[in-house]
Amino acid sequence: MKRNTSRGVVLFLLMVPTVVWALDHDNLDPNRPIAIEDAYVVPKGEIGVEGGLLFSDRKRGDSRLVFQPQLIIGAFNNTQLELSSDVSTDPRSVVGDDKSGNLTVGALYNFNTETLSLPAFAARVQLGFPTGVSAKGVDTALTGVMTRSFGQWRTHVNVGYTFLGSPQGMERVGAYRVVAAVSYPLGYPTSFRDTIIANVFTRQSDLLGQRNPTGIGIGLRHQVSSRVVADVGIGSELIGPADRSVFFSTIGLSVGF
Repeated sequence: MKRNTSRGVVLFLLMVPTVVWALDHDNLDPNRPIAIEDAYVVPKGEIGVEGGLLFSDRKRGDSRLVFQPQLIIGAFNNTQLELSSDVSTDPRSVVGDDKSGNLTVGALYNFNTETLSLPAFAARVQLGFPTGVSAKGVDTALTGVMTRSFGQWRTHVNVGYTFLGSPQGMERVGAYRVVAAVSYPLGYPTSFRDTIIANVFTRQSDLLGQRNPTGIGIGLRHQVSSRVVADVGIGSELIGPADRSVFFSTIGLSVGF
């Protein structure tokens, strides 16, 4: 969710509805519709509300639905504040920092707009409070974000690290994640309503001794109106632990005001 537009409604097979108050189909937020974000924030004074579902079909264990509500506020110039949570249908099987019901407070700060010689850079800080199922300690996540354009193509890189406040059992005390993606406006130059995004990602496993979940995703964001954008996405963790997501899907709706 970013800049001056919003998301709308889209249907997609096994996709799961997401409600989001967003602002531009060409701007990317984490998990909207896949795991990547760009380096830009919502303008000062703009507010958005996000919510939705993620469907995950795991190789081992039950399939999972996750509801992801979020509030985003353009609080200052170049800065957006966020309040979010994840609520899972199988809360006691969740490991790592995203415990079901945890309350997360975050901020994204944009350092610069892109120039001919310099990409756009931003930094995100998040605190996850132990309000969820089986949660303990305050988790801290730091992420660096880069966006670079090549003609109509935009490339994005996210590099982050999460510190667990109180790891339990075989949970790691911290884990890194790296995501790279490209996005392109479909129909350009005659149409300005759709953006397609594809990514590759890897992250350190939540538990010690497991392989890193690594995979791909592809998504679409569609401008329904000046204030409504819809997004859908699918992907797979191609390698990783025994309970990795062999298929996941999302569908999103954003309305900005």
